[in-house]
Amino acid sequence: MLCCCMILAGVSYAQESSSKDFKVKGKQSYESREATPEPDFFVTGTTARSQGFYFGVGFRRVRLTVADDVLILNSDGTANGVGFNLTYLWEEQMVEFERQVTIVEHSKSLTHQGKTGQRLEVVQNNLWYSLSPKINRDFYLHYGGGVQFSKIRFAATGNDETFVDETALALEAGASYFLTSNFLLFYRFSAGQQVPFLSASGSNGFLKQSQLHTIYLSYFFPL
Repeated sequence: MLCCCMILAGVSYAQESSSKDFKVKGKQSYESREATPEPDFFVTGTTARSQGFYFGVGFRRVRLTVADDVLILNSDGTANGVGFNLTYLWEEQMVEFERQVTIVEHSKSLTHQGKTGQRLEVVQNNLWYSLSPKINRDFYLHYGGGVQFSKIRFAATGNDETFVDETALALEAGASYFLTSNFLLFYRFSAGQQVPFLSASGSNGFLKQSQLHTIYLSYFFPL
């Protein structure tokens, strides 16, 4: 009888110890832990986009009307220079500064005010005000107008000629799509027409009209 009591007591103690260990382990497995948040740099989805800044680099297709109505086309998005933009967005409106640097070459020599060349260098600093209605979660349209402040000259090695300053009124339209919560593709078509009484070169303008198709890859900073 003594042996039976000792065996039963041992079995009961082992079962109780096993039950306590299981409860402790179960309790530990359900304890809350702080998880390190994953970086949202490439996470898709929306953020608060009602206000913020974005900037980007753009590649273009260029169409210029210069001198005596000579048309210059260039579809090489990288060889003819690049564009940069910095935009402030709020409540489906935006104000933007855009800088376009263009270097193009014509098949024939051009003449303007006694100077001749085939290669042109154009710098355009544009100020835009646009509306940007939201179509769906990640897709936006935009359209608006602005002023283009242009500098143009014949470009060549060792050329010290100063730029000719000209001013144009412009219209723009396009669309933007958020690839992720911060990265977006931004397309713009812009057309600028020279205004003779605002230009230093007078009625005989050098850069009479410009049309640019630009695709920007931009980064968005929400506020």
